[in-house]
Amino acid sequence: MTVRFAQKKEIDNWNNLIITNPDGGDIFQTAQFANVKSLNNWTPRYIVLDNLYVLVLERRVPFLGAFWYVPKGPGVSDVSTLKKILPDLIQIAKSNSVFTVKIEPEFILSAEITKKMHKLGLSNSKPVQAANTVIVDLSKTLDEIIANFSSKARGNIRAAEKAGVISEIVPATDENCTLFYEMMSQTINGRSHVRSYEYFRDFWQSHDQAGTGLFMFAKADGKVVSMDFIMTIGKKAARKDAASTRDHSIRGASAFLELEAIKYLKEKGVTAYDLYGAPPSDQIKNPDHPYFGFGTFKVGFNPEITDYIGCYDLIIKPFQYKIWQKYGERIAKRVYRYLHNDLYY
Repeated sequence: MTVRFAQKKEIDNWNNLIITNPDGGDIFQTAQFANVKSLNNWTPRYIVLDNLYVLVLERRVPFLGAFWYVPKGPGVSDVSTLKKILPDLIQIAKSNSVFTVKIEPEFILSAEITKKMHKLGLSNSKPVQAANTVIVDLSKTLDEIIANFSSKARGNIRAAEKAGVISEIVPATDENCTLFYEMMSQTINGRSHVRSYEYFRDFWQSHDQAGTGLFMFAKADGKVVSMDFIMTIGKKAARKDAASTRDHSIRGASAFLELEAIKYLKEKGVTAYDLYGAPPSDQIKNPDHPYFGFGTFKVGFNPEITDYIGCYDLIIKPFQYKIWQKYGERIAKRVYRYLHNDLYY
């Protein structure tokens, strides 16, 4: 195998290249995601490992060297392929003063997979992107998809239809971004940190302009009552951000919007729709879990939770990594939050 940084012509064609990866590409490996993260003090590195295309985000850590994070990648589909590429990933990391590489391949969690990852010398670390989620299989017919919805979800959809709720795809204008951000902040209601408006605006607009993201709004009597921001790459889509009104007199608008999204995505050839984020499968019925409400809504469209393995660290320099684990990462997160009022990742 050969390993190198991508050429400009490859970077310019990056999204078309990553969908040739074994995993079919991922929304967090796109050029648009890289561009937005570059505004968030990351340096994108585009790497070619033989015929595998890998987006790496880099930060320089004082006294330790470079830290690499591979969001939802590398795009391999099994541990045996990961094993083959690790020596080359180690090689290019060493030559660029990297002390550790955080990887996040979408392998389904199991005791066997965990054992194999440890045998490769990889160390468990805390997930960055959603490690537990609900995925709707859009390769089925629409009737089959709807038949898999819970009775509550179907009832909510009928209630919204009866109330005259409609959906539309709207551009990511400054006005629509502001509306989405304000409603999303109200929806989250302090349960987690909300990045700045500027971060989300840049994120949404860059994807909208590139055709890798879109706003879908649900309206009742001309008023926006539910919103989704959906990212797409190849045959995959993900409901990255969502918001809904706190007015409980509007029943079923969010469920209705998901059905409309499913219809639209199926027309576009998407076969897997990730509702992005849920409690772990063994916590879905735990009302004390912070994502309980979100999870309850999402399993209305597919009762099965998908649990991924999350993140693993590839240790390049053991001494520096030990310092990073014990003190460095915690300090880096605190300092970054203090300086930028934002999340490190």
